[in-house]
Amino acid sequence: MTAQWPTQAEPRLAQAISLQQDGHAQQAERLCLDILLEQPDQPDANHHLGVIALEGGLVDGSLLFFKAALEAAPQQAQYWLSYIGALIQAERYDDAQLVLSYGLQAGLSGQEVESLAAELESQLKDGLPPMQVDFAAVEEELINLFAAQRYDEVENKIQALVQHYPDWLVGWKILSDTLLVQRKDARLPALRALELNAEDAKEHCYYGLVLKNQGDLKGAASAFEQAIKLKPDYAAAYNNLGIVKKDAGDVEAGIFNYRRALELNPGYASCYSNLLFCLSHSEKIGTKALFDEHCRFGKRYELPLKASWPRHGNQRDPERCLRIGFVSADFREHSLAYFIEPILNHLSLSRRLSLHAYANSSLEDGVTRRLRAKFTYWDKVDGLSDKALAQKIQEDGIDILVDLDGHTSGNRLLTFAMKPAPIQVSWLGYLATTGLTAMDYYLADNYLLPPGEFDGQFTEKLVQLPANAPFMPSVEAPEVNALPALKNGYITFACFNRPNKITPSAVRLWSTLLKALPGAKMLLGAMPQEGNDDTIGEWFALEGITHDRLIFRSRSSMRNYLKLHQEVDICLDTFPSSGVTTTCHAVWMGVPTLCLNGKSMASRGAMAIMNHVGLPGFVADDQDGFVKNGLYWANNPAALADVRATLRARFNGAALAQPALITDGLENAFRAMWKAWCNDLAATS
Repeated sequence: MTAQWPTQAEPRLAQAISLQQDGHAQQAERLCLDILLEQPDQPDANHHLGVIALEGGLVDGSLLFFKAALEAAPQQAQYWLSYIGALIQAERYDDAQLVLSYGLQAGLSGQEVESLAAELESQLKDGLPPMQVDFAAVEEELINLFAAQRYDEVENKIQALVQHYPDWLVGWKILSDTLLVQRKDARLPALRALELNAEDAKEHCYYGLVLKNQGDLKGAASAFEQAIKLKPDYAAAYNNLGIVKKDAGDVEAGIFNYRRALELNPGYASCYSNLLFCLSHSEKIGTKALFDEHCRFGKRYELPLKASWPRHGNQRDPERCLRIGFVSADFREHSLAYFIEPILNHLSLSRRLSLHAYANSSLEDGVTRRLRAKFTYWDKVDGLSDKALAQKIQEDGIDILVDLDGHTSGNRLLTFAMKPAPIQVSWLGYLATTGLTAMDYYLADNYLLPPGEFDGQFTEKLVQLPANAPFMPSVEAPEVNALPALKNGYITFACFNRPNKITPSAVRLWSTLLKALPGAKMLLGAMPQEGNDDTIGEWFALEGITHDRLIFRSRSSMRNYLKLHQEVDICLDTFPSSGVTTTCHAVWMGVPTLCLNGKSMASRGAMAIMNHVGLPGFVADDQDGFVKNGLYWANNPAALADVRATLRARFNGAALAQPALITDGLENAFRAMWKAWCNDLAATS
């Protein structure tokens, strides 16, 4: 069949259509490629390029564009038809039938669909694979290919079989895993596996994980609840239900489910980390109780290991080259990269350090490749047990081992609890103590943790750097625009923090400010793709803020997220868990953040950043001061406009923008730690 042009309102796309129809294919192609340079996932531009390639006889080339268009906008029937039609022209009948089956499950229908189905049936009737398949051998081959990360081969082999053997459960599961690890949409194969194994609680749990990966938190919660219904003692399902409840903003439900999972499985260390992370977002727990809960983690999981801590034989030369190991699950597209990459750019140049990475994730991307180049040694360790990883770190002779995750997802704190390195440091990933006595130091700065004021909240000894870490602004950031309030005539507040950071108390405080400024609006810019803003909307309604004053925006691409700041005058911080990366992005976009001077490190991130850029007028010691500051800036738009115009310059003049300075501080800290150990001195703040 011939692919069709859908109607387009975008001027350049319309121009491309006209040029193509007039026989100017190269000019049309160039226009579409220009669009993709700005918007790589723009579905219509991809589709148009597929049409151009197809009409030019480049059938295989068209498939890449049609597939990209379909993945970006699966609701567009024409994209399904174009892709399937091109697969038929390429004589890839098995693939065409598989895509058609996906389309039918997604609701594709109509005369053209029936024609495609008939054509495929005709092409395939003499080409069915033999009915005898050695599934055990096939499955072993696929698992080996998967382990070797040859995902395209796995997809192709499975897709050639599952359409003829639709009841092949293992095939659907491997296909789902293969798509999932590539961050593709794995819902259809996971759903098919669930249909074949509907009474298995683990299958429902897996389906929930797939839905969570696609941002469908409500659907994921339902799947986990069904798993628990089938298996009431299923600790993993309770843990996963806690994750999606927390991600949807229901922190207390998250805590309840984590505690239930731990009752069922007290040895479930990763669940305990999830609980601690969730508790740090709860307004119902004080700083002492939170610290005590972290110490209980240490007692439960570290204490049994202390008797087996090794005697470290590292050469005690205070001036020798040091082996520094960094452990993280987030050496990829993640907020960590904005802070660690500028450090690594400088640290990797030091002749006195040898950098070792222990990457604890199966996910790799362009950021991973950039970071890998900064390390002398790179090891992928997600397949190693905690004990095996500890053994490897010892064998590598690591002198100082740095944890970049804390109690966040994918952490290897149980490895640190085995004390594989003589000096161990926690930094960046988690704004609280690990609770481990095996962790010697915690890195921060004088704004986050002023000397002597927060030592009682950490099992580690505190070390101040010039700034906690440098921040690397995104290359996709647009220019700072004029203050929107000058054009709108009213102030637009915003919060880009995760929904699980937004508490009823934060909404209550924001609402006090909104009620004092009747014309002001509030933008919530990090809502899940599948919605889930009802609860937060209800909290505002209880405070008298009507829905017409609220603007909900889903999580989106980095480019769109940063561009959204051009609609915002002032950001409002959350508590008790403050925004750090979001505050840095906002500063770079010229948007200051109103925040509180919190009583725990997790509540002090935005405060520290605003002080670093010389704007203490946006920091309040209490809630009355927060409202007072908000009213001052809202009623002084000229002063606010000046802040907006100068914020990038303020940032560039702050320690946050000086990675060389912070790296020098870090390297000096490492050397001081090492000299103390060489002299048998205890760690000190």
